[in-house]
Amino acid sequence: MNKEKCIIDLLAEIGKLLLQHGAETDVVEKGIQNAARNAGYTNIETLILPNTILISLSSDGELFQTRLQRAERQGVNFQVLDRVEAIIRTIDETTDLDQLRLKLQDENQLAAGYPNYLRNIMAATGCAAFSLLFGGDPYIFMATFIASFSGFYVNSFLLKHYFNPFVVIVAVSFVTTMISGLMTIENDFSHIAIASSILFLVPSVAFINSVNDLIKRHYTNGLIRGMRGIIVSFAIAIGMSIALNILGVENFL
Repeated sequence: MNKEKCIIDLLAEIGKLLLQHGAETDVVEKGIQNAARNAGYTNIETLILPNTILISLSSDGELFQTRLQRAERQGVNFQVLDRVEAIIRTIDETTDLDQLRLKLQDENQLAAGYPNYLRNIMAATGCAAFSLLFGGDPYIFMATFIASFSGFYVNSFLLKHYFNPFVVIVAVSFVTTMISGLMTIENDFSHIAIASSILFLVPSVAFINSVNDLIKRHYTNGLIRGMRGIIVSFAIAIGMSIALNILGVENFL
């Protein structure tokens, strides 16, 4: 495999990892350009779309390679982002580009994720801690923990079986609201448990990246990421509304 083919394949893999694990558009562009520069290539053009990367590598006006790479999913994993950024800094003109590309393709070796049970416990603990900050008591803490734990488990299960992500959010917000509502229906602080238990679904990274992209003039990506965040928010509201109607809660404050 010639060197130009190796470098553009490597750059595409780097861009894909950054894009599908929560990096804003500017970070993806700079990551690709820094990796190319470290490997000895300075004439590179990139086009970053919400789920696609286009890379063109040229020298003295002559086109060497063009590569289109799709990012199959959109998630958040800062451990992967940190690891990829560290690898980019180690690249130089003597690096075995093909071996490095194969290394990047093995995401489990690149940045092993935390076990699902631990992620489940920590997400539930975080939501429960917010319930205390919002004025809840120990019982509200426990109710929020149980509801969030159950919702996060359902979320992981459905995504593992490739259900539509937006349908999953509706289902998870429904389940979480039903559990927290049933456990606290007679409690004066039931609204705290219900609101806190679905916080793990809030698309905060999508909104943050949307604002950052718009500020840095990546208007298409910024608008699409913002719209994705709005759709997720509506999905949460739909699931909660259905559950609240079943529970008979008319005024949710």
